Amino acid sequence: MRAPEEGASFFAMLKRFINNPALFFIYLTIFVNLIGFGMVFPLLPFYAKEFQATEAVIGLLASSFAIAQFLFAPFWGRLSDRYGRKPIISMALAGLSISYFIFAISQSLNWLFVSRFLQGLFSAAALPTATAYVADVTTKEERIKGMSRLGASLALGFIFGPAIGGLLSVQGLQLPFFIASALALINLLSVQLFLPESLAKRSEKLVLKEGFLNIGKMYHGLRGELGSLFILVFLWSYGLSNNQVSVPLLGAEILHLEATTIGIFFSLMGLVSAFMQWFLVDKISQKIGEHKVVILGLTIMAIALFLMSFSTIPLMMAGFMMGVGLGSALSRPNINSLISKQTHEGQGTTMGIATSFESLGRILGPLLGGILFYQFGYHTPFSTVAILIGMVLIYVVVFKKFLKAQ
Repeated sequence: MRAPEEGASFFAMLKRFINNPALFFIYLTIFVNLIGFGMVFPLLPFYAKEFQATEAVIGLLASSFAIAQFLFAPFWGRLSDRYGRKPIISMALAGLSISYFIFAISQSLNWLFVSRFLQGLFSAAALPTATAYVADVTTKEERIKGMSRLGASLALGFIFGPAIGGLLSVQGLQLPFFIASALALINLLSVQLFLPESLAKRSEKLVLKEGFLNIGKMYHGLRGELGSLFILVFLWSYGLSNNQVSVPLLGAEILHLEATTIGIFFSLMGLVSAFMQWFLVDKISQKIGEHKVVILGLTIMAIALFLMSFSTIPLMMAGFMMGVGLGSALSRPNINSLISKQTHEGQGTTMGIATSFESLGRILGPLLGGILFYQFGYHTPFSTVAILIGMVLIYVVVFKKFLKAQ
């Protein structure tokens, strides 16, 4: 009897997507965007070495993406509040297509840096605007489901992207970059044809005196009512990004694992995150409340990260990484939902600021992860981020009355 029910459930979900093309195409936009990103980033060091780049230069090349996101995400968010979501998403996809193409045909390191910075610049437009789009088309009761499924689309794109990129690179390192460019272009066409505009009321004007980079806006956001949530976004991002360097180093140097095995562990973490966000997070949040789920998710994440460095066999490491994926899935969409519900500004502006805090975590995570690992021992990067998350959680719960905000 269960099989017909499951089949009916699947078709019911498909029907809801067809009846709500806005969410379907916004999820597809983010999924394809992350496939393109995932195809590219594992190949970046190998491609840069063809231009005789040193390890330090490769690190700077990789971080230039997050630096561009950090600087420009708030500005793109303000643009989307003024001119609408669809034009900004379209510009983002067009820019990503061009920047991937430039990367593929580059003949010097300088052009690689230009392309990588442009990838971060236009990616900074895509994610906060898509998040604002979900906030536009969902009620407060539906918000957590929309944010969770947006997060699942991110996770799925990140899972499939590296695998596709690895397969395509057999035919040449340039091919994945050409394919990423084509995917962004196809996505742009689908957005133009099928994605309706979501913004009902636009900002009356764009205040350029605030500046393009808008770091001042981040500072005021940190001191405002959403400051605690922005800090939690940063810590979530820092914890995950720390893994990009610390986990491969731990796996290779301490557990003597091959890169393929570590890649499988990351895929398992992503699968747990995607499954939770697509099917369960909204139900859990409606049951016990979004604030409590944020605390629960970050606590699970901190415990899993702390225990990671005590792994003595690969199976333990895989289990702790899946724990990180579980904690991440519970915390991030709920933080997004709370930010979107509590903001008094435009959704695009606020999500742009949140993306900048997330990007700051992506800059510092890999950088500090490597330094702490080599300078202070392999336990240090994991215990540091776990302790930071724990201390901030105590601060927001005890002093900011985080749980009483419900």
